[in-house]
Amino acid sequence: MNHLEESNQSYLNHFKFAWMVAFHMLFSFCFLLVHGLMPFIPMPKLFSIESMTRKMKKWDAYSKLRKLK
Repeated sequence: MNHLEESNQSYLNHFKFAWMVAFHMLFSFCFLLVHGLMPFIPMPKLFSIESMTRKMKKWDAYSKLRKLK
C-alpha cells in the first residue's frame, strides 16, 4: 500500500498539506535564526515555539483523522 492510500489523500491534497507545513516551518526557522542572532528583534507570535507546537499537534490530529476515513 502506498503512502497516499495510507493517508487517504489525493496527490494534490497531499502536496498542498505538505507544502503548507513545510513553508510554515521554514518561516519559523528563519525567524528563530534571526532572533537567535539578534535577540532584540521580537519573534512574531505566529512563529513562536508555542504556536508551532499547537500547529504541529493540529497537523498531527488532521493526519490521523485522514487515515481513519
